[in-house]
Amino acid sequence: MKHGQLRSVAHNLADSLASGVSLITGFCDLHVYEDAMRSEGGVLTIDLLNGQVITGTPSPDLAAAVLRIPEEFDRLSRGKCLSRGECRSALAHFHANQVMHGFTLVVEDSSGRVTETDFQGVPARRVSELDHLGRVRRSAIRHR
Repeated sequence: MKHGQLRSVAHNLADSLASGVSLITGFCDLHVYEDAMRSEGGVLTIDLLNGQVITGTPSPDLAAAVLRIPEEFDRLSRGKCLSRGECRSALAHFHANQVMHGFTLVVEDSSGRVTETDFQGVPARRVSELDHLGRVRRSAIRHR
């Protein structure tokens, strides 16, 4: 099992929700970042593996879309020759304020390897930052 493929499945689902037009779930009018802004602390956390909103207050459409995610997680995983048992958790922390919005994806596989990756924009891309020489680089994937 490749951890990167598991992270890719979780990213596709979170990015689909973030885009507002989630063809994966069949909902075309989602506003996950607006829901995050209205939530306490400006954060909305979604369990992609189990289809639950853990923190924050989702709109009715987002709550319905989240319920469809576990089935799509399984479908996308099968396409990469992965199974549900290879993933312990997949959380998307959507955060928004007046200036920026993005999400942090935390994925843990069955061997206990955990990665944390920051994304921003639509479509979601890894956050860029300047290195010590002033060059723009994608931010590192954090391992816990």
